[in-house]
Amino acid sequence: MRYPFKNLISATLTVVALLGGVAVSQATLIAPSSYDMPNGYGTSVGGEYNYWDTTYTGLGNKTADGAPLTGGTGKLTDGVIAAHSWEWNDADGLPHTESSLLGDGPYVGWTWGDPTITFHFADLVDIDTITFYVDDPANDRYGNPRGGVAAPENFIIGGSTYAVNSPSPGTGPLAVRFAELDLQDIEDLTVTLDREVSASMFWVFMSEVTFDDGRNPAPVPEPSSLLLVAMGGVALSFLRYRRGN
Repeated sequence: MRYPFKNLISATLTVVALLGGVAVSQATLIAPSSYDMPNGYGTSVGGEYNYWDTTYTGLGNKTADGAPLTGGTGKLTDGVIAAHSWEWNDADGLPHTESSLLGDGPYVGWTWGDPTITFHFADLVDIDTITFYVDDPANDRYGNPRGGVAAPENFIIGGSTYAVNSPSPGTGPLAVRFAELDLQDIEDLTVTLDREVSASMFWVFMSEVTFDDGRNPAPVPEPSSLLLVAMGGVALSFLRYRRGN
């Protein structure tokens, strides 16, 4: 039984359309089973709002400044990355905030000491890359970081110091990524946010932390490769069609 050549082309293009949406594979994300840290701070130490880890699932007072939190997870690993600075202006110059007195904004913020967070993993893991999503807001009208918030000066990861290359002045939420760390057989990992403290900078805000192993699974062909395969299929179909007629 023979099918018209146009049907062969139609079928091939359908395959291209279906496969064209397949994404190229990426490194595997590693989810911590829990993390321990001091809770964020807020109005009791001069903050305009409260910057607590109110979704934390472990032990500790989630609405107390600096309270020790242990054995759970919360904002830092919930997959929610802040889209704006803690306070920002829209295109019309109108002010907005990502924070509230309830502490339910996306950021956890610290202003007392350099916060240390210990991440725990259910199994031994190898970590290649860590990405920290912090706030690095634009300057206020006086030329200072808005609200005294700035990206950390350094991250201390497992005892090693990694400098943060942040723009000056800040431009908003910043993804600080450290790759090729080659951390092997990790069960617990301690990270310290080394604040850049000055008269105008004394807060650090973070909304998310991600870890990956840097290892790609079997690669998936990119859409351009799939198109070449499909075009070859069309050519073969055409030759067979001509021979059969």
